[in-house]
Amino acid sequence: MNHLFSTLRFSLIASLSVLCLCAVNSFSRLCAEADTLKVIVLTDAAGLGDKGFNDVCWQGVLRAKKDFGIDAQFLQSREQADYASNIALAARRADIVVTLGYLFADSLKQVAPHFPKTRFVHIEGDISAENVASFDFRSEEGGFLAGLIAGLFTRKMMVGVVAGMDIPPVEAYVSGFRAGVKTAQKARGQKIEAIVATAGSFNDPVKGKSLSKAMIDRGADVIFRAAGNTGIGVTEAVKGTGGVYMVAEDLDQDAEIAGRVLASALKRMDVAVYGAIRDAVEGRLQGGHRWLGASDGAIDITEMKYSRQLFDPADLQRIEKAKNLLQNGKLTVPKRYAEVDSFAPPEL
Repeated sequence: MNHLFSTLRFSLIASLSVLCLCAVNSFSRLCAEADTLKVIVLTDAAGLGDKGFNDVCWQGVLRAKKDFGIDAQFLQSREQADYASNIALAARRADIVVTLGYLFADSLKQVAPHFPKTRFVHIEGDISAENVASFDFRSEEGGFLAGLIAGLFTRKMMVGVVAGMDIPPVEAYVSGFRAGVKTAQKARGQKIEAIVATAGSFNDPVKGKSLSKAMIDRGADVIFRAAGNTGIGVTEAVKGTGGVYMVAEDLDQDAEIAGRVLASALKRMDVAVYGAIRDAVEGRLQGGHRWLGASDGAIDITEMKYSRQLFDPADLQRIEKAKNLLQNGKLTVPKRYAEVDSFAPPEL
């Protein structure tokens, strides 16, 4: 009888131990789930797959997901009228809301103060709020390198740039491009014409293609795309026309038309997004505005592995020297249209 009682008591204790262990494990899982940072990324109508701005930023989110185990989702806005409501929706569901693009700035300024416990990360635009970390990039530096490459390469002495919308970051890209062309013109001692066309949208590939074809018909043989998803049309136009080349923006697209994408002007927004999420995970994300450029490793160009053989060695040295000037903070590039005419090209 005592043996039977001891056996039953042991079985009961063992069962209770298993139940307690299961309860502890379940509670641990619940705590882990509760501690997982939820990140929602808001894009414009171009969404992911634009092979540019949005895709670059999303790379930073995916890297943070891999390194820190965050729960990452994205929400695509169909039109600008949806921005404020989508920001508010995301703020109710996430610990961190990432807004991509200058056009979100006004809506974020209105919404962020209503969600003081939510942390916001904004790319392109200065947002003054304690719970918003905002980042701007010296796009004019990337535009300068794009213009320099286009100007040194052109055979027809005519280049073009297709822009998405006429907003400050794009104005900086275009102004930098024109300054780069002026610098190439000085190096070559020949006049180079730079054509600029604006699509009025970051999500109109058909318009991007028609604007590019019009430039090509006028005689342009190198086109810089600074147009988001509209730039897909630029790529199609260049791909379908022999003897025409392209400089891409934001993301490495050199392999898209290998040998005819001369280079890609890199804007490392992924680094800013990743760093902000990392700081949030570590509890040290601060609000405020930051400018990032070539001297911070945030602006660069690709290594031109498919196109280097097309350039004179002296021109490759000029491109490298321009990069070094920017990285060392020894060259200031105009970021407004009105500043281009007074820009004094450096000696390369």
